[in-house]
Amino acid sequence: MSALAATSILTGPSVAEPFSPEPCALHRTDAHHSEGLDTWNTAYPRPQGTLHAALVFLSFPDAAPRTTPDELTADHFPATSRYFEQSSYGRFTLRPHPMDRWLRMPRPSTAYRIQRDWAPADRSAYLRDAFAVADKALDFSRYDVVYLVADPDAPGVDSDATKVVNLDSPVRLDGTDVRRVVTVFEQHPPDRLVLAHETGHVFDLPDLYHRPTDSKDDWDTHVGDWDLMGSQFGAAPDLFGWHKWKLGWL
Repeated sequence: MSALAATSILTGPSVAEPFSPEPCALHRTDAHHSEGLDTWNTAYPRPQGTLHAALVFLSFPDAAPRTTPDELTADHFPATSRYFEQSSYGRFTLRPHPMDRWLRMPRPSTAYRIQRDWAPADRSAYLRDAFAVADKALDFSRYDVVYLVADPDAPGVDSDATKVVNLDSPVRLDGTDVRRVVTVFEQHPPDRLVLAHETGHVFDLPDLYHRPTDSKDDWDTHVGDWDLMGSQFGAAPDLFGWHKWKLGWL
């Protein structure tokens, strides 16, 4: 029977599929960080030309910073800008604008209970205080990306908690809607290319790693070393061609 079926398939008449003029692109869906690229999600800045990024440095009453804003800026730039310039073939420049001083948060670092799986109430309290402090010193309307960089030596700072926070409702500051920020809690020196990975989320790229359920599992199961959104530590952590197409670089 299997031989007969195979013969029937091979010897049957071939029928050409009609040509479709539709582009070979998946349709974007309502999924968070959809991989569809027939349209751009205008809630996110598109990384083309030049975008401006503010780095805001936050200290706390329970710790005196042992690093300077200049040192923390050098942890991430120019490496992050260089990464995007190379990956985009020169089509995109991320221009950093670091503040030159620490801004003091009103509460101790331990009061915010910072951690990777942050309780929404604690995260909201942190962001509310950070926005209030930063708004006195920063014109948010001038920037496309905002990094809130915490003192890495403060006792309540968890270096595993760095992430992009997408706000349920935009915060109106200086006449502009702030929809998301990158909360940076990295140690000094930081993990390699961590800011490039997080900035990828700012541009609507998803995580491509597998989060392990125990210490024996592999974080990189899905894509190995072959995309920054899967592993920033990979041997070749460029972006997939699909992502470059989505971002308008191909």
